[in-house]
Amino acid sequence: MSQKHLVCQGATCQCQFGNAPDKLKVLTQTKAFINEEEPQEKLVATTADVGATFEKNTFGLCQMQPLPGGGYKPCQAMVTQWSGAYENVTYEENNGHPLLEDSKATCPIGGKDCISIINHGQVAEITNRNLHNADPIKMDMINPFMDFGKFVNDSIDSSVSKKITDIFWQYGKNNTTIQGKSRFYTDIDLVVKTVNYFEGEEVTVSFKSEDGKPIINDLTELTFKGVVDENGVAIIEKPLKEYTLIIK
Repeated sequence: MSQKHLVCQGATCQCQFGNAPDKLKVLTQTKAFINEEEPQEKLVATTADVGATFEKNTFGLCQMQPLPGGGYKPCQAMVTQWSGAYENVTYEENNGHPLLEDSKATCPIGGKDCISIINHGQVAEITNRNLHNADPIKMDMINPFMDFGKFVNDSIDSSVSKKITDIFWQYGKNNTTIQGKSRFYTDIDLVVKTVNYFEGEEVTVSFKSEDGKPIINDLTELTFKGVVDENGVAIIEKPLKEYTLIIK
């Protein structure tokens, strides 16, 4: 699996008995995308994409259907099933497994596995995340005539705002979310969920006293910092461990 591409909308397919390729259309699911920073078009193709599921629904002339006077009938592409999919994943929306670049389709005329995928449909694109993670020293060595740091700052869309979407406390080995009040505070973790933060980026959260009275250690405001992981989540472990809670 690690060496194979997933197949998506627009993948190019070819029947071994036809003389023209056609492009795959994903018609059975609308939620799983791939190969895009802002998903819009590249829907993941699955084993549920059967029937007339191509843009033109023809692979040209079908060599399995010769005409009496010579030549061949036009192909009417029809998929009855797919083989070679990644069966460890099932999409709930269509109960299908994602197709891989070496998956094959069966046609009632051409027979089992007569349709192959000759291009998986994914396209390599440089995203803001790629620019952010690139080593500026190495990039300057590759292209000394360009100020890579300035290029990154100019390229990253400033309109994409970084947001904190959720903050909550959790405790224990099972990461149990605290609902309501807790009897303890020194061993609880603070979880911060974000969007548009890069992996390894620091996020800061602050808590203020509503009535202006000290919360902990005569402080009316507490500030904590955490590092965002690949899922956009920062877990700040036991941030209150060194503090003394003031109860009045």
